[in-house]
Amino acid sequence: GIRDISVCLEFRRVLFRSGSALKVGTHLKNGLLVLQEKHALIGEVRGMGLMLGVELVRDRQTKEPASTETADLLESCKERGLLIGKGGLYGNTIRVAPPMLITDSELDEAIVRFGKALAEVK
Repeated sequence: GIRDISVCLEFRRVLFRSGSALKVGTHLKNGLLVLQEKHALIGEVRGMGLMLGVELVRDRQTKEPASTETADLLESCKERGLLIGKGGLYGNTIRVAPPMLITDSELDEAIVRFGKALAEVK
């Protein structure tokens, strides 16, 4: 009812005031940028807060979309317990949107698993 809605809205206000989305999103983005340095498949990491995108390319100069590799990465991530989506015009952008209440250690583990999945994709 109305009371449930007001409780949810208050909870949301508290989370936004705490800056959780920005803090968690920055931590995640920094981890993804480190992975970009190690994996040529990552052409760009973009977004802010908890809505990030990782564009996969076959060549960073030409920015040729790595659509097949993206599908392979999604499967490898799923095998590691990471449920992520894809989007973009060519289906080569990984959408990352973790829950706002994720802990730093859970986020670090997810980044490690994502890195291992990337290493498997050829």
